[in-house]
Parts: sequence; C-alpha cells; structure tokens
Amino acid sequence: MPRRLEALMRYSLLVVAFALSACGASLIPGTQVQDTPQNREISDLVEAYRTALEDRSEDKLRKLVSRRYYENASTTDDNQDDYGYDKLSGEVLPKLKDNIKKVQYRIVLRRVTFDGERATAEYEYFWKFQYSEGGRTEWKAANDFNRLDFVKEDGHWKIIAGL
Repeated sequence: MPRRLEALMRYSLLVVAFALSACGASLIPGTQVQDTPQNREISDLVEAYRTALEDRSEDKLRKLVSRRYYENASTTDDNQDDYGYDKLSGEVLPKLKDNIKKVQYRIVLRRVTFDGERATAEYEYFWKFQYSEGGRTEWKAANDFNRLDFVKEDGHWKIIAGL
C-alpha cells in the first residue's frame, strides 16, 4: 500500500476514533454518573454529606437534611427504631460528635435518578471510624451500599431519608 494512502487511512481512523469518543457521555469525576447539571447538583450534595461526616459536623449535616426527614433503619416490619428530624437532630447527630472520634469516608456514586421533586443517589461507601465506648477506643471498617433520598424544598434539594 502506498505510504500516502496508508497515512490517509491512519488519519481517517484517528479522526473517527476521536469523534466517537467525543460523542460519549462524560461522567462526573470519581463517579459512575453522567455529568449533567441536574446530576451534578445531587453529586455535590452527596459530597457535602461525605465531608460533613468526616468532619463530624452536626451543623453541616443539619443544613443538608429536610425537617421532614424520616428513617426506618431498614426495618420496615418494626417501627420501634424509626425516627424523624427531631430525634436525628437531638439524639443521633450528637452521638456522632460524642462517640465517634475520627472518620474516613469514601463514596463512589453509582446512580442518580429523578422523579419530579424527588431524587435518589445510590452509592457504595467505604468507611473507617474510631469510636469510644465503655472507656475503650477502637477502629471499625465497613464497606456497603446505601441510598440517599432527596426532596426539593424552596428550590433546594434536601436529604429526606437514608443517613
């Protein structure tokens, strides 16, 4: 094959490859979620949640959470462990500051979905935390999947379930 034809073919393949890669959806860095303004807004809130946990900041977490927050602790058949915003704010979050000494929390956002004024962020988390209990200090590590549910209130997304 003449060199000129071979060079033209290589150039053509390069142009096609570049064009195809440019057509693919870009992802939000560090996630598996398409980079759109709507997805980016939820991704930013998930990141704010992650850093608030690492900072053990009750105030930052409260600002992210809806006053309509409700948690069933993943036990739909037992309402004894269910709680709302008041218990979250008055009992659960203070334990984060009092009993948990250090937190390392990594999130891989897997999926974001929207249904009108509601959104869901599905993610995998890896965390390690140091806690004190009964005079002992220990580290615990975990890896699991979770989902944060959001509701739009006054034009802003707030966490309504899933902490």
